[in-house]
Amino acid sequence: MILKMPYKTVQQHSRLGMEVLQGCNLMQLTNQQVSEFKTALWQHGVIVVRNQRLTASELKKFANQTFGEFTLNYPSKPLDPNIDPNLQSSGVAILGNPQENTQEIVGKIAWQWHHDKDLLPTTEGLDMNALYVVMLYGIEIPAEGVDGQPHTTEFLDMIEAYNNLDPEHQQQLEQMFMYHLPPRSYKPGSDVPMKMHPIVSTHKISGKRGLYLGSDTSILVGMEEQLDLAKQFWEELFETVLERTPVYAHVWHPGDLVVWDNSQVMHAGIPYDASQYKRVALRVGVVDKESEH
Repeated sequence: MILKMPYKTVQQHSRLGMEVLQGCNLMQLTNQQVSEFKTALWQHGVIVVRNQRLTASELKKFANQTFGEFTLNYPSKPLDPNIDPNLQSSGVAILGNPQENTQEIVGKIAWQWHHDKDLLPTTEGLDMNALYVVMLYGIEIPAEGVDGQPHTTEFLDMIEAYNNLDPEHQQQLEQMFMYHLPPRSYKPGSDVPMKMHPIVSTHKISGKRGLYLGSDTSILVGMEEQLDLAKQFWEELFETVLERTPVYAHVWHPGDLVVWDNSQVMHAGIPYDASQYKRVALRVGVVDKESEH
């Protein structure tokens, strides 16, 4: 969506972006440290581990050891001979412009506000409120975004967003549901999987209520035949959220691992100039297996 209004960003947030496991190697954590890592994630929504040196296979191993191997059936891809094999592993995406001499950016879809949902709408037995966790590991970081500021990813606390609404608006939204599509350019139809989910969602571990908006392709139940109105409803609600809720901007440094719980936060990447800068980041998504039993 194209935002029609400026919004407030902060680099220090009361809840999001807590740094954890300072000085630790993620490949050598104790069970107690893994437990503390997960507890911090459920409590803060976005956490950061700095100064890591990971291959793609190590990142995937850490994700599976921490949250369990809950298969979302990502399609397998052959190794790209033009990219360092240490950056490649099944189920791990490379975002940015990892190849030399190319300005093509992988992951531009993330430059709009959204909850990551990936294969949730198409995976049987999972609702949109599943504890879907994404890890993004920064290897090479652009010096700045197109705005001339340090390279960031922005996050919105959707629990705070719900609490910042007027009580009457909260009550209205508590009666509403949305259909969520897979995160590509799908249009609704009989062959497109959609899952219905309440706009006001209850976190499976904390029990806190927050907004779950998906992305601007989400369709309010009752507006299935009025997609323009559905998009307008979404955009107006989201702009209300931005008017009242500060955005946490994580400033990237090489070696940062940023981990977020999509049932608590929305996020958006910030564009950068690929003709000037290289960006290499590894992304892995995993569903917390314990919460699905």
